[in-house]
Amino acid sequence: MTQTVSTLDPRVSRELRGRLRGTLVLPEDSSYTVARRVWNAAIDRYPSGIAVCADAEDVVLALRLASDHGMRVTVRGGGHNVAGRSVADGALMIDLARMRGVTVNGADRIATVQGGALWHDVDLETAKSGLATTGGLVSSTGVGGFTLGGGAGWLMRRHGLAIDNLQALSLVLADGRFVRASEEEHPDLFWGLRGGGGGLGVATGFEFRLNSLTQVYAGVLIRPASEAETALRVFRDFAAQAPDEFCGMTVLANAPPLPFLDAAWHGRPVAIFALCWCGEMGAAPQALEPLRKFGNPLADHLGPMPYVQWQHLQDASAPLGRCQYWKTSSYEALPDAVITQLAEVATHLPTPQTEIHIQHMGGAVSRVPAGECAFSQREAGFFVNLIGVTPWPQEVPALRERIRAISRGIAPEALRKVLPNFTGQDDGDVLAQVGADTAARLAALRARYDPTGRFVVR
Repeated sequence: MTQTVSTLDPRVSRELRGRLRGTLVLPEDSSYTVARRVWNAAIDRYPSGIAVCADAEDVVLALRLASDHGMRVTVRGGGHNVAGRSVADGALMIDLARMRGVTVNGADRIATVQGGALWHDVDLETAKSGLATTGGLVSSTGVGGFTLGGGAGWLMRRHGLAIDNLQALSLVLADGRFVRASEEEHPDLFWGLRGGGGGLGVATGFEFRLNSLTQVYAGVLIRPASEAETALRVFRDFAAQAPDEFCGMTVLANAPPLPFLDAAWHGRPVAIFALCWCGEMGAAPQALEPLRKFGNPLADHLGPMPYVQWQHLQDASAPLGRCQYWKTSSYEALPDAVITQLAEVATHLPTPQTEIHIQHMGGAVSRVPAGECAFSQREAGFFVNLIGVTPWPQEVPALRERIRAISRGIAPEALRKVLPNFTGQDDGDVLAQVGADTAARLAALRARYDPTGRFVVR
């Protein structure tokens, strides 16, 4: 079956071709097939055109033309969103991939970051000054989408989410106006942009507060999946009392071919503690001892390392071009029944590449007042991310049903609100899942700043 692809109005194409500092990619161009792709290969959509913007002025031009001609718009930074919200059939994609500049003011501890930057770009640049901010767990994640969705990372329990370190944004509105949003300027926008699921504009720049950090005490502890239930209970109980300097997750997966793990275990079901301590290095071994001293670990690979190195170590587990289907549930406290169900699944995951991540929050994340921004998960102590993965498109339907079945089994005790960064293809608009008061306030903001529904938000 041949896909019918809508094309841009010729007037729009001519205007963009003639005035765009960047490039315009159309369906008839040889580069279109690659240019329309996003990180999740299960997303197969056909935009009417892709405006690869060189700067904020290009974004203004593209949005003004979209507004004048009634076009829907999506925005791609890193393209990492599992639901593929950066691309939609028939819409104009505004691609920020060329806008990746990062400038660090070491004296004021501020990073100014362009809207298309990846966390790789930020982490490398801030490390030069011995500074860091809460970033993505995978370095190819885009700064924009990650931050606007909340931004849960290794430093969040000590320094807060990415949105808690954000002090201002540069934004192009649906009608092409350029504004700055902060606590002092357009504070209503600043509230909604932090965790509200999008639909308010194109963020072309971010200003982050930075913290002094060069090294972390980090790494992994690996146990056989037969110990998964015990490991999850130990992790849950430890995390509930852990100091803010600690952040970690338990990963249920088939063991990757790590050089420090006996090759006989490669590809077999395991339970992995991925741990990060961002406090005083000398205190880490004793603080983490309860996680090391039980059961029969297959590998204990923990120690001091540069934070920027730790930020890149998970990249190999999340390459571009595999088919992904996710479901996520959050909990104030991780119930025993959920632990039991997850431990049972650990020995027969839906595909060899599928992983289950159990991560805790709390700490500085929970101490920000709930109404300070649109992010609605301050009360969550843990979240479980079911990461269904296959390299084969034909396996996606069966994978989707298996992940949905696991999700249904652990959902009854979950919170009803969502983490925007982890919503999947069938989770719909974030507004339906953030609580009535927050949803009403966000809907009013969208009606004010994007009254014609220019931005695709689901």
